[in-house]
Amino acid sequence: ENKKQKNNIKLYVRRVFIMDNCEELIPEYLNFVKGVVDSEDLPLNISRETLQQNKILKVIRKNLVKKCMELMDELAEDKDNWKKFYEQFSKNLKLGIHEDSTNRNKLADLLRYNTSKTGDDQISLKEYVARMKEGQKEIFFITGESKQAVSASPFIENLKKRGLEVLYLIDPIDEYVIQQLKDYDDKKLRNCSKEGLDFEEEDKAKIEEQKAAYEGLCTLIKEVLGDKIEKCVIGTRLNESPCVLVTSEWGWSANMERIMK
Repeated sequence: ENKKQKNNIKLYVRRVFIMDNCEELIPEYLNFVKGVVDSEDLPLNISRETLQQNKILKVIRKNLVKKCMELMDELAEDKDNWKKFYEQFSKNLKLGIHEDSTNRNKLADLLRYNTSKTGDDQISLKEYVARMKEGQKEIFFITGESKQAVSASPFIENLKKRGLEVLYLIDPIDEYVIQQLKDYDDKKLRNCSKEGLDFEEEDKAKIEEQKAAYEGLCTLIKEVLGDKIEKCVIGTRLNESPCVLVTSEWGWSANMERIMK
């Protein structure tokens, strides 16, 4: 948003109203929190300029954020109430992951996503990790426009066939979340639509055999498509679809390009 939304925290010093919308009091992603701060320690003649350098204000801000985190943790324990809260303010939490590195892990605990196994229900990353198959070392996710689109995506065919759960990240801001949230609980987050998706239990000899057998075809496809693709390789992520366009591990995903356009 180009226009910063005003926050709802009013600042008083010894019960004298000083200002509302004091940006130094609370981070932008918590602008939905309403409240009053009454300080005994700030000078009455404080100006906006001196506020920015004020150490007391930094302590107040830190405590406000801490309190907000505690209240949200408490609320998250009630599934129905959290669902209502999350529908309204999930974008704020995700913005927080992008902006607030100090509380990133706490905010990550509060995220909820649909997956390839939950239907209409959403689960936390903690629940996902608890349900991971034995030997699974990464958290698989796919980004896209809608639940319908990602659930039918060829990128996750083989994962679903193997019984591996895939998180559906269908909110545009999720693309920014995963740029900051590289791992969770020591498990790397792996984008299924990018290169680097390997299955350890695959028969390596069989794959090498296939690569050799189809080398000519891959070379021909690259020659025909030229600069439109970087390379053509035999992969293991497909089950029914003949081929799929994969983006490089460090580049934008196709979904991110769509958002930026």
